[in-house]
Amino acid sequence: MKILKRLILDIDGNLSQIALLENGKLKEYHPEKRDGKNILGNIYKGKIQNVLKGMQAAFVDIGIGKNAFLFFDDVLFQQENLLKSITQVLKPGQPIMVQVSKEAVGMKNPRVTANISLPGKYVVLMPNVDYIGISHRIEEEVERKKLQEIIKELKPEGMGIIVRTAALEATEQQMREDLEELIRLYEKIQKDFQNAPLPSLIYKEEDFVIKYLRDLLSDEVDEIVVNDKEEYENIKRYLKNVGKDNISVTYEEGDLMGIYGADFQVEKLLEKKVWLKSGGFVIIDQTEALTVIDVNTGKYVGKSSLEETIYKTNLEAAEEIALQLKLRDIGGIIIIDFIDMKNENFRRDLLEFFKRELQKDRTKCTVLGYTRLGLVEMTRKRVRSQVGSYLKEKCPICEGEGLVYSTEYIYKRLRNNIQRVLRHVNARKIYIKGNDKVVKIAVEKGIIKFYKEKFNVDFELVVDNTKKYGHFEIDFE
Repeated sequence: MKILKRLILDIDGNLSQIALLENGKLKEYHPEKRDGKNILGNIYKGKIQNVLKGMQAAFVDIGIGKNAFLFFDDVLFQQENLLKSITQVLKPGQPIMVQVSKEAVGMKNPRVTANISLPGKYVVLMPNVDYIGISHRIEEEVERKKLQEIIKELKPEGMGIIVRTAALEATEQQMREDLEELIRLYEKIQKDFQNAPLPSLIYKEEDFVIKYLRDLLSDEVDEIVVNDKEEYENIKRYLKNVGKDNISVTYEEGDLMGIYGADFQVEKLLEKKVWLKSGGFVIIDQTEALTVIDVNTGKYVGKSSLEETIYKTNLEAAEEIALQLKLRDIGGIIIIDFIDMKNENFRRDLLEFFKRELQKDRTKCTVLGYTRLGLVEMTRKRVRSQVGSYLKEKCPICEGEGLVYSTEYIYKRLRNNIQRVLRHVNARKIYIKGNDKVVKIAVEKGIIKFYKEKFNVDFELVVDNTKKYGHFEIDFE
């Protein structure tokens, strides 16, 4: 049965979504806020603000109101400079051309690099390094050698080239034209760098629709559906330029994510528990520092031995985890607690299977193996915020903590604070200012009635829902 690959582009003024479906199952998902704040890939004429010798890093003002972080390893001037201290190469006030390599995530500043890279249709130009690379998704050794020989002939001296997966379908002439276009673009960027004020944006990454098309079309997409007429025309022009105008492009009005059944699959990306077909499940817990994933057999009892049941559950979980990491765009350190297996062959086969599944991910993943505690440790390159940050916001009740004060604890704190006032002050009236939960507890738990009768003191309750859940102020007169 042929797998139907359909690319959905649901364009909206606030939040646009791109989804790749294979026979209706979500395989890629990319949300994008249309607020102009996406700076990944942009190139700036930056100004060195301060240099941190101890960290071998610098802060760079790129004109966005938040300094970007530049590691010395990302300062690629001359090779011999890499042996020096950062203070010998960078000085405060110095202009520098940098490209955003990681968006600001949480409290972290955006990260920039002086190693500029310009992606084209078939190749990526890296003007500051002498290097040849082939996409890891091109696995056939014959194809890799063939492409390497072509690029050796095309590559300008002193510059680097990475061959993209799409180059498999390109001719040498098409690759040459793509490279020449990137070189002209870089020459323009250099000229703009000389003339632009400090700091300023000198190159903006392509429109996000074209950017994702450029990446996703390395897969064999059968159909593209879009609900925006302008983007529909842009897509048709782009496909014609890259020689893929055989792909069906359809303009269709309405909620495409809902029409093609992608919306409910996206909603599941926001849940901690992910069910497996067998009845097992994985729990995904994300924090600022790392992500922890736990695998459970759940309702799956298997048909053979316990070890065989656990092995099959782990294999199914490994496939799902690789997909979830890609769909949720989870980056950084990831720890996976597969169900423990005593059979060393099963453990080895599981790890190899998991590595193969991760190769389907365009983002670099590195599996470090089992820890001494039997956990699988890996990393996935983080370049932008996780999907959840586009679809969720900090809870106004708990302010991101995940837990709130219990009713009993709020009740106890209310009583303690009122008693403290009455013990030290001859108060006639006590004011309690808190959110509606606090006010409700004060009334329903009988606090007001009790102290009013016992101490002959009046109370005034003031609802203030700007206060954090369970927090309150006590005043008196």
